[in-house]
Amino acid sequence: MGRLKVFVFDHLAAGGRSTRPPPQALRRQGEMLQQALLADLGALPGVELVRETGWDAAPGPVDEAGPSVTGGAWVPIRVGAHPVPLPELRRFGRHFAAGVQAADAVWPLVHQSSSTLERLSRGVLRGKRILLGSAPGAVGVAASKLKLAQVLADGGVAAVATYSPHAPLPQDGGPWVVKPDDGVGCLDTWLFKDRAAALAWIRASASDGYVLQPFVAGKLGSLSLICCDGVARVLAYNQERIAMRDNRFHFLGSVVNGLRDEDGTLARLAQQVAAAIPSLWGYVGVDFVLTAHGAVVLDVNPRLTAAYAGLHASIGCNPAGLVLDLLEGPAGMRMPAGMRRAVNVDLGLD
Repeated sequence: MGRLKVFVFDHLAAGGRSTRPPPQALRRQGEMLQQALLADLGALPGVELVRETGWDAAPGPVDEAGPSVTGGAWVPIRVGAHPVPLPELRRFGRHFAAGVQAADAVWPLVHQSSSTLERLSRGVLRGKRILLGSAPGAVGVAASKLKLAQVLADGGVAAVATYSPHAPLPQDGGPWVVKPDDGVGCLDTWLFKDRAAALAWIRASASDGYVLQPFVAGKLGSLSLICCDGVARVLAYNQERIAMRDNRFHFLGSVVNGLRDEDGTLARLAQQVAAAIPSLWGYVGVDFVLTAHGAVVLDVNPRLTAAYAGLHASIGCNPAGLVLDLLEGPAGMRMPAGMRRAVNVDLGLD
């Protein structure tokens, strides 16, 4: 392959909107990931980074079905539940469209709702550029906790049971977790002493966007994977650091390769997840709880996770290069030799 022009598009940094300002820890994570990815790509021979240009490009027509690249511009109609003023939409859309047009490949960074990542990914493909990420269909599965739990269960993957507030719930006692169906990480994730308290909180919040999960006790961890055509390779086995404050979960960071997989349980879990969602591609994070009975999947993240910020230092190899190797297909999937050292990625507590 000749010289590859890559556009790294950070949704938040480029002016992408959400229903409310993101927490400071999430902003710090986004900055860390953008810096790490740009450094990794910039160190690769044959890669040229497309800089942030194109603010004066003409806006194209609005696609009522969602964002797209048409007529030279990409325009998102709605972010979350609120419409965004048209001038801001055009400014955001011009930036994205100009970068897509100037590049051969696009690596979208989204640190909030995964539905935004799905829309951006479809926009890249409509612009006839290489998407350096999972297929929109895989992103759509991962964007919904309910949908993901069903797909993983159908694939024989041990995953935490997930319920709509309107569905019949198990009568078992014990604590329950409430989180947004399309949420990311620990954002708006709450712990309640029992099912009744969880349901009462959802009713009081007057929102239909939450799901419930029975609390699963164990050691929290994550996997940093590269995936292609239903096959996964584990780059790192990460220890996740979580704090509880006022019944709410807070993500503090990761110890990259802070866990071991002596019996291969986690490597097998990675393969099961990739087989259950075969259109996962590139870097993928998998959150899990390691219980006395094995690993249970909490989430699948078809995007960069916090662990990526320490991955290069941990494995002694450029992870962005490993992703670009996948453009050759499964034959390009390789693993770094030997080194896996623990590296701390600290986000702190808001």
